[in-house]
Amino acid sequence: MPVAPRPGSLKDPDVAELFEREDPDKIFDDLREIGHGSFGAVYYARHNITNEVVAIKKMSYNGKQSLEKWQDILKEIRFLTRLKHPNCIKYHGCYLKEQTVWLVMEYCLGSTSDIIEVHKEPLLEEEISAICSGCINGLHYLHHQGRIHR
Repeated sequence: MPVAPRPGSLKDPDVAELFEREDPDKIFDDLREIGHGSFGAVYYARHNITNEVVAIKKMSYNGKQSLEKWQDILKEIRFLTRLKHPNCIKYHGCYLKEQTVWLVMEYCLGSTSDIIEVHKEPLLEEEISAICSGCINGLHYLHHQGRIHR
């Protein structure tokens, strides 16, 4: 029976190709936590060479069920690398630091509820239509890929 590789191992070339080799602490500045997901915290950050603002999801795979966590992280990375649609988050790359994966993605400024809060007025029908259209187009793309959005 084959032995599963240990979590974090980059000996498998198919896994190694998913990760950038640089130290993410030397590439990204101004990290500020902006949210928390099922896998870990999400940070606002700035690429210190391009000055681009990105979102970074830091996902730890240590502790209990580390192999399952590692496999779930790899599954998410592989999924994001295949997304190519204007209504889906753009994937920028992935780094491995200690026992934490840094998943770098497009930073989206504000949600619909943020827009309503700032606008202080109900959205116009055209604005609601545009938001719904974008969501439906993104969901259609995902469903066409055999994926669902949770």
